[in-house]
Amino acid sequence: MNIRDAIVSGIAHLAQNRMRAGLSILGIFIGIASVLCMMAIGDGAKEIIAADIEKLGGANQVQFWTRTFVRRRGRRYPTTERYTLGDAYAIEAECPEVIGVLPWNRRSRLFVTNGQGREFRGADLVGVTADYAPLMRYDLQEGRFLSENDIDNATQVCVLGANVAAELFGNSAPISQEVKLRHGWRQTPVRTRVVGTMVPKGRNLGVSWGSLDDMICVPITTYQQRITGVRYVERLNIFFQKGADVYDVIKSAQKVLRKRHRGIDNFVFYWMPKSTVKRLEHLENVIKIALGSIAGFSLFVGGIGIMNICLVSVGEKTREIGLRKAVGARRMDIFYQFLTESICLCLCGTLLGIAGGWVAARGMARIAVRILPIVKEWPVVLSGHWVLISVLFSVFMGIAFGVYPAIRAARLSPIDALHTDN
Repeated sequence: MNIRDAIVSGIAHLAQNRMRAGLSILGIFIGIASVLCMMAIGDGAKEIIAADIEKLGGANQVQFWTRTFVRRRGRRYPTTERYTLGDAYAIEAECPEVIGVLPWNRRSRLFVTNGQGREFRGADLVGVTADYAPLMRYDLQEGRFLSENDIDNATQVCVLGANVAAELFGNSAPISQEVKLRHGWRQTPVRTRVVGTMVPKGRNLGVSWGSLDDMICVPITTYQQRITGVRYVERLNIFFQKGADVYDVIKSAQKVLRKRHRGIDNFVFYWMPKSTVKRLEHLENVIKIALGSIAGFSLFVGGIGIMNICLVSVGEKTREIGLRKAVGARRMDIFYQFLTESICLCLCGTLLGIAGGWVAARGMARIAVRILPIVKEWPVVLSGHWVLISVLFSVFMGIAFGVYPAIRAARLSPIDALHTDN
C-alpha cells in the first residue's frame, strides 16, 4: 500500500461519515470565519480612514489650532495670542521641510441667496488662500479658484461646493452669477461673484458639520475684512515633505511662532492625522488580539473534536489496520492514512471558514453602512496573506491534533488488531 492509497483511504472514510465529520469541523469553521471576518472589516475600515484623510489633504500635514485657555500656576487664563497671515508666510519661508502652509477660517450655518432669491441654509463659509485647492486636493468643475490678486485685494468673489451650486442654480451655469452671504440674521448680506465650482467630494468621517460639498470658499482677507470682521487666523494647516519627521516640523514651526510672538507659544495646539491613524491602528490591534483569542479558543476546541473523531476512527478500523499490516502495509502507510483524515478535516473547515468569513464580512459591512450613514459603502478587504495564513494554520492544526491518533494506529500489533471484536 503506497502513500497515495493511504491518503485516498483516509478521505474515503470521511465521506462515509459526513455528519460526524461535519460536526467535527464546525469549531474550525467558526474560528476561521470569525478571524477572517474581523480582518476583512478591519482592513476595510483602514481604507475608509485613508480615503478620508486623502480628502482632507493627506496624512503629511499637521494642523495648528489656537488654545482657548492656557494654564499658569494651576489656574486657567484666556489666551489673547492668535495666528496671523504673516505667521503662515513665515513658517512656509523658514521651515525647509514645509512645502506649504494653509491659513484658514471657517464659519458654519451660513445663509446663501442667489439673485433670484433662492436660498441655501447651513453652508460652511471658509476663508482661504489661493493654495487651498492644490493643498487640500480639490478639483474644479467649472471656472477657476481664488487667485493671489483676490487675496491681496480682498475681492468679493467665491467658489461654490457642489451641493451649494446645485441647490442655488440647478442646471443653470453659476459662473459670474451673484450670491449674497450672511452668517447672522442681523448682518447685512455681502454680495460676491461666483468664479468657480468644485467637483463633489462627499461626506467625511472627520467632518462633523456636514458634507465637504456644502462649502463656500472666499479669500481669507475678504472673510476677515468684509464678512466677519475677524482679523486673526483660526487654523494653520502645515503640509510637509513625505518622509519628514512630523515632530521636527512641529518644533521648527513653533520656533518661528515664538520668534514672532514675543517668545510665547503656549497658545499653540496641534493635531496630526498620522497620530490619529496610529491610535486607530493600536485600537484595532487590541480588538484583534481580544477577538483572536476567542477565535483561537474556538480553533482549539475544534482541534480537540478532530482528535476525538480520529481516535474513534482508529477504534472502528482496528481489524482493518490489523489486516493491512498482515498483508504487508507499513507503519508509515497507516500513519499517513489517519493523519490525512485530520488534515482533510481541518482543510475543509478552513475552506468553509474562508467562504463563511467573506459572507459574514459582507453582511456586517451592510449593517455598518446602515448604522453609519456617512459611509456610502464599507469595503470588505480579504487579504491574500490572511487566506494563506489560514490554510497553513489549518494544516498545522491537522498535523498537531492528528499525530497522536495516527501514531496510535501505526503502533497497533497485527495480531492484537485482528483479535479485536469490531
